[in-house]
Amino acid sequence: MAIGWAPGLRRCVEEIVFSYVYPRLDMEVSKHMNHLLKAPFCVHPKTGRVCVPIDPNRCDEFDPTSVPTLSQLLDELNKGGLGVDVKTDLDTTSLGKSIAFFRSSFLQPLLKSCKDELESSYSKKIQQSKDTLSW
Repeated sequence: MAIGWAPGLRRCVEEIVFSYVYPRLDMEVSKHMNHLLKAPFCVHPKTGRVCVPIDPNRCDEFDPTSVPTLSQLLDELNKGGLGVDVKTDLDTTSLGKSIAFFRSSFLQPLLKSCKDELESSYSKKIQQSKDTLSW
C-alpha cells in the first residue's frame, strides 16, 4: 500500500481485496456474487452444512463432508445442556475448532490492525494539535 493513503481509502482497498480473494472451493460459489457460502458460519439451505473457515496451510486436509450440520450442532448443544457461558458452549461443539481458528487467524489480527490504525491516527492528531498550539 502506498504510504500516503488515507486510512479510509486503505480500508476500502483491503475490503475489496478480501471480498475477491477469499478462498472458495466450489465453482458456483466463485462465479456468483450472491452465494451464501462466501460468509463463514452460514448454513447451506439444502445440505444444512455450516460454512467454516479453513487454514489455507492445511487445505489439503480439509474434507467438506466433515463440517457440522445445523441439526448436529443443535443435538450437541441439547445433549450438553446450555450453560450460562455461550462462548464455552460453542467451543464444546464440533464447530469449536473452526470458531477458535476464525478468532485467532482473522478476528484477533483484524482487531489489532484496527487498534493500531486508531492509535496511529490519534497520535497524529495529538502531534498536530501540539504543533498548532502556541502560547
